[in-house]
Amino acid sequence: MMKAAALEGSMLSLSDDLLVLDDVHCADLPRLPLQMGFLLIGMCTSGSADFRLSGREHHIEKGGLLIALGDQVLEHIHCSPDQHYTLVLMSRAYAQDCVTGLNYLWPYLLYIMEHPVTPLTEKEQAWIMECYGLLRKRLQEPPMRYLRETIVALTRAFYFETCNLLSSRRPEPNTLKQRSYSIFDRFIRLLSQNCRRERSVEWYSSELCISPKHLSKVAKQVSGRTAGQWIATFVIVEAKTMLSHSSLSVKEIAQELNFPNQSFLGKYFKNACGMSPSEFRHDMASRG
Repeated sequence: MMKAAALEGSMLSLSDDLLVLDDVHCADLPRLPLQMGFLLIGMCTSGSADFRLSGREHHIEKGGLLIALGDQVLEHIHCSPDQHYTLVLMSRAYAQDCVTGLNYLWPYLLYIMEHPVTPLTEKEQAWIMECYGLLRKRLQEPPMRYLRETIVALTRAFYFETCNLLSSRRPEPNTLKQRSYSIFDRFIRLLSQNCRRERSVEWYSSELCISPKHLSKVAKQVSGRTAGQWIATFVIVEAKTMLSHSSLSVKEIAQELNFPNQSFLGKYFKNACGMSPSEFRHDMASRG
């Protein structure tokens, strides 16, 4: 997940599955993996910053809770000299397995992607930091027989407290059944694993043994977006990541994403972003 040398003094970890970091300065954030293939929960403990997450501009200041979920790209960070964070990062496998497949977070997924920063009251900040402190304290313990089980339990507590904070901002709809969340959860798992090679709703619905129409209906109910829109979002994020943070040519990126040729990728990308892949790369380089 992260090289051990990075932020060494403030970092505690559970294998490559879980990281907690104290007093991380804003200037250190670019040293973290830019593509969020895991769940990041961060508390801004001082200062303020402006940043871009998957192409959208956001602002955070002291008392703000930052949540980045899935394949999002954090970039163009401009912060005040006094800005610091406390961070909890989970690998995708750990997050999915440890916190019951993230089922409880899916109702808030669209909200999180549009509002990754949640301002907290002083009471809420204290509660989150208390949960974080317990998690960090246990990670400092020497190896023992049930240490991992303890860490998992504390991670779940931290996760559900975060869900509680989100539910007070965006109440969970009562009309949706748990089966819908289960289908959507399985769809997103499949999509995160296969978005580089499969882009049709029919393929994902076949894997889930439901009709394309039903899959899109469930995705729309749970998240506000259709299955096709989610597929496009994941593919475009993958393309933007490679365009921004790799030396691959547009032709090579088209091959990586299983497009028939560069022209097909160009049309797909321009339809979603309003510019060609080359124009996007040039725009990112000029801002860099």
